[in-house]
Amino acid sequence: MSRVVVAIAALVLLGSVTQIKASPITYTLSSAVSGTLGGTSFTDALVTVTVTGDTANVTPGSAPYTDVVVNSGNATVDVSGVGTATFTDAVEIGDTLTDTAILGVPAVLILDSTTGTGILLETASIFTTYDLRSSLGPISGTGGVASGSHVTPVFATTAGSLTWDVGQSLGAATFTAIATPEPGTLQFLGAGLVALVWRRLSRQQTPISVLRRQR
Repeated sequence: MSRVVVAIAALVLLGSVTQIKASPITYTLSSAVSGTLGGTSFTDALVTVTVTGDTANVTPGSAPYTDVVVNSGNATVDVSGVGTATFTDAVEIGDTLTDTAILGVPAVLILDSTTGTGILLETASIFTTYDLRSSLGPISGTGGVASGSHVTPVFATTAGSLTWDVGQSLGAATFTAIATPEPGTLQFLGAGLVALVWRRLSRQQTPISVLRRQR
């Protein structure tokens, strides 16, 4: 019976390790957008912004938006037919959860956190419960540029300035998040736990010599 208890405890511990382990995570948000990248104009081109971070860095938003969650990371932009560039300002992604006072609907929002200017957003009901810590999607919803209704936004990238045309309407958008566990670390912890359990079980076994003497 004690062996069974120890084995079950090992499984529970291993499960706990897996659940609390931080993971690299990649968020992508795509929509048809018009603007310029490095001086090259594009119209209704598929624009994909990718943010790569870690689930360990997911935190509540800063006041007064402490009821939302945010995550920071490195970000790139790919404009179909034009090219790919890396944002040089700090970028973060946020999920408004149930706070509809921000956009009126639940949404994910990628923004330049240096200037506080929105880059892309997507709205969908599923974002009321998504905490940015796990894989999700692809989720199709309504989205597009998150700024530029009256003034041209400018974002610094390695390919030059990225800008959006003023006054664009929202359209179709797609959001995906892919969390990637760190297998090397998990395997190391798992192997150590298995070894510990094996030693415990071995100590509880009755030696063959003792059994022979008892006959």
